[in-house]
This record gives sequence, structure tokens and C-alpha cells, in this order.
Amino acid sequence: KILQSAFPTKTFLFLVVLGAAAYYFVDIRYADWADAVLESHGDDPLATPLHFYKDREELDHWIHAHVPDPAGPARDPNLLQAINAQFEKLVLGWRMNEDEAREANLPITHGCQMKSNQACEDTYALGTSPGPGGLPWNYWGVYDGHAGRFTSMHLQWHLIPQLSRALSNVSPQSSSNVIADTIMAAFVRVDDDMMARAKHAASWYPAANNVALHTLAPAFSGSCALLAAFDPEKDKLRIACTGDSRAVLGRWDALEQKYICKPLSVDQTGFNQDEVERIKAAHPDEPEILNPDSGRLLGLAVTRAFGDHRWKWENGFIRTLQAKFWGTPPRPNSRTPPYLTAEPVVTETDVVRVEPHPSSPVKSDFMILASDGLWDRISSEHAVECVSRWIDARDR
Repeated sequence: KILQSAFPTKTFLFLVVLGAAAYYFVDIRYADWADAVLESHGDDPLATPLHFYKDREELDHWIHAHVPDPAGPARDPNLLQAINAQFEKLVLGWRMNEDEAREANLPITHGCQMKSNQACEDTYALGTSPGPGGLPWNYWGVYDGHAGRFTSMHLQWHLIPQLSRALSNVSPQSSSNVIADTIMAAFVRVDDDMMARAKHAASWYPAANNVALHTLAPAFSGSCALLAAFDPEKDKLRIACTGDSRAVLGRWDALEQKYICKPLSVDQTGFNQDEVERIKAAHPDEPEILNPDSGRLLGLAVTRAFGDHRWKWENGFIRTLQAKFWGTPPRPNSRTPPYLTAEPVVTETDVVRVEPHPSSPVKSDFMILASDGLWDRISSEHAVECVSRWIDARDR
């Protein structure tokens, strides 16, 4: 007699029970358009593009129980501790030690970038490149973009090289005025070349042409520029400012026994009386272009900038770009452009540099370059105090 196992029967019964349970408890469905909508928002955990509620009760439940509080993470002390521990990484910060600075032939430089827009509209650049007579100079640039990142990206690539090339053509014995004029002319030339290429592309390429759109992008957006050029042989620092980014110097006061703040630039806005007088002289019959309450020039927060075609080109051409390349319309009350210039205000400062020694009554200067994102939150004096405290803590 052959005995047969009941295993297949038991297995079958088990699978039937398992399938029934899965049918009852597990919600199995195929991907549909809603999944595509959610996937289009990437990995953002706070993205909630879909809102379907069957009644008021369900709607109220969602509002009170499921809508996240954007400030919630800021109240979590554990998260704040983790953020502080990883601060340099989160803000894209970096530091240079003495050996690295010596190898790069550059004063010790630290920096960070914390974006407030996505994508970030601000850029920076630094390096060692020829100055007057081909001698090595050090350069640092901060480019605060607006209405897009394309102008600041253009400056990141072009401004230091073009300025270095211009300075290398003048003599090392050139006067301060000659060097300042060379810097101003280089800034204007970079902007003029960028705007001229954009205008040429817009005039000769057909509507919606991809090459024209890419060439127009740096003209459609705009950017401030703050550039420091340092002559290490003469310890002279030049600051060129176009816009409202700011440079300050921390200088040791032996009498006060602390670092004090020395401004190296002045914000170029409608609150700067020198800028107000300059613009009034250029446009005497248009008092309405400057808003005394907001300090804005035809709606723009700064009175000098690279790019920003609507403040520089004729309204008729701007309307053509609006039709051909989806550009923005002319600014209201724009009658006699250009209203903006990229020409910087240049200052010159003798820098104190000494070998660090605990018993020395003199300490080296330090410089802070930053966009208005920093200066809107902290004063120049407090920024210098923060850096000086960091130096004290480091040297202990």
C-alpha cells in the first residue's frame, strides 16, 4: 500500500487563507497619475500637491492632524544640536589652514554659502592672478544674483580673469587713480560685452531659439558684484563695489584692546545720498524713479548692477524680447534708460599684516566680504566682533 502525503493539500489551504487575509488587510494598487504627481516633487517630505477630501470632517482632520508645522524642527533641541555640529557642511563652508594658504600663495581664507533660494542665485570666486606688471595679486569676489542665477554665474567665470588681464597691462608703479580707473573700466567692459552679446543674439536669432535664450539669460537676470584685489607686495587692498554687498575690515585697536570695524564699501541703494544725487543728475526730470521709502530704483533694491536688461534697454526692444523669448515687460515709468551702471566705487586701504606673537601689541587685519543676506541680519560691527571672538577662541 502506497501512502500519500497530505502536504499539497495543506499547502493549498494555507495559500488560500493567506490570499484571503492579504485581500482583506493589504491595499494593493497599481501606479496611476497621482503617483506621477507626487514623484514630480522629488524627495521633498513637505510636498503636498494633492488635496482630495470627501467631506468637512475629513478636511478638518487633515488641517489639524496632518499639515506639518514648518517651524517644528526649529523647536527640537536634538535637531538643533545636530545642525550646529554639522554647520559648516550644511552651509557649504570651508576653511584654509596656513600651509594651504602658503601653497596657494593666498592669505588664509574661510568662506561659506547658505542659499535662501532654490536654485541659489549667489556665487563667489577667489584666486591668485597677475596684477600690474604681471606681479601676483590676490582676488576675492562675491556675486549676489537676483531674478535668476545666470548673471552671477557669468561673473564667477569672467570678472576676476578680465580684471586681472586689464591690471596686468598697467605698470606696477601706476598711481592709485590709474589702478582704480582700470578696475572700473574692467567692470563696465564685462557688463557691456555680456549685454552686447545678448542683444546681438536677440536681434539675429529666430524666436525661442535655444542659443539666443542661453545668451540672453545673463542679461535677463542681474547681479551685484563685490571684488577685493590685494597687492601683497605693497599690502594695499582695493575694494570694488557694484550693488549692496559689503566689505568691512577688522583692525586691532591697541588702546581699546579689541578689533574695531572699518567700512571698506558703502551700500549702493536709494538710501545712499551720493547715489541719489548721481541718479537725479542723470535723470533730472524723473523724480518718481526713486522711491524714498523703500530706496528702490524703479522697483530694484540696488542702484548699480550687472545685467538687468529692463533697466538698461529701450522699452520697444524689451517688448520685442517679451514676444520672441518670453522676457518680462518694461518697467513702469521707464522713459530714459539706462538707469543702471555696473561701474563700481573703488576704495583703497593699507592693510596691517604682522607675524602672530602673543606678546605683540599689534595684530593683523582681517576682511569680511558678504552679500546683503548677511548684512540684513547683522551689523558690520557685530560681524567684526564675531570674527574677533572666533580668533580669540582659536588662539587659546
